[in-house]
Amino acid sequence: MRAAFSILQKDLRMEFRSKESLLAMWIFSLLIFVIFNFTFEVSRLVMLEIAPGLLWVAFIFSGMFGLNHSFAVEKENGNLRSMALMPVEGGQIYLGKFLSVTCIMLLFEILIFPIFIIFYDLQISMQMLMLIPVVLAGTIGFTSLGTILSAIAVHTRNQQILLSLLLWPLVSPIIIWSVTLSGMVLGGDLPASFYSLLTRVVAFDVIFFTISYMLFDFILED
Repeated sequence: MRAAFSILQKDLRMEFRSKESLLAMWIFSLLIFVIFNFTFEVSRLVMLEIAPGLLWVAFIFSGMFGLNHSFAVEKENGNLRSMALMPVEGGQIYLGKFLSVTCIMLLFEILIFPIFIIFYDLQISMQMLMLIPVVLAGTIGFTSLGTILSAIAVHTRNQQILLSLLLWPLVSPIIIWSVTLSGMVLGGDLPASFYSLLTRVVAFDVIFFTISYMLFDFILED
C-alpha cells in the first residue's frame, strides 16, 4: 500500500501546486450551468427533471478531463516507464492513480455543487444528504474503469478520442443509474426502488475495480 499512497500524495501535491485540472474542470462546468440556465426558460417542475442530467454532464465531462490529464502528465515527464519498472504489483500503481483521480473529482464535485444549487434554485433539505452515496458510487464507478482505460489510451496518438470510445459504452449504465438516483433524491420522496438501484451501482463499482486492479499488470507490460 505504500506505493499506492506515494502515487496519491505525488498527484495531489502536483494538483494543489498548479490547480490546473481543478480550475479547468470548474470553469467548464460553470459554462455548462450558465448556458443551460440562460438558454432554456422552463418551469420549476421541468427544471427538477433535467437538473440531475445537467449535474452529471458537468461531473462526467470534467472527469474526462481529469482522466486524460492524469496519465498524460506521466507520459510527458517520462514517468510511465519508471512506474513499470517499480518493484511493486501493477495493482498498487493502479490503486494510487485511481485514488488520486477519484479524490480530485470528488473535490471538484464538492466545489461545483453549491453553484448548481444556486443556478437552479433548488431547495435544500435533509434528503439531499442521500446524494452523497449516489455521487460517491457513481464517481467511483466512473474513475475505476476510466483509470485503466486512460492508461491504455495514453500510448495512442488520439488519446482523448480513444478514451471516450472505450469508456462511454462500458460506463453508461452507471451514469444512467446515477442520473436516475439523483433525480429521485431531488424530486421528493424516495421510491422503494432507490436502494436496489443504488446497490446495483455499487455492485458494478466492485466489478470494475476488481477487474481493473487484476489486469493493470498486463497494461504496464504492454
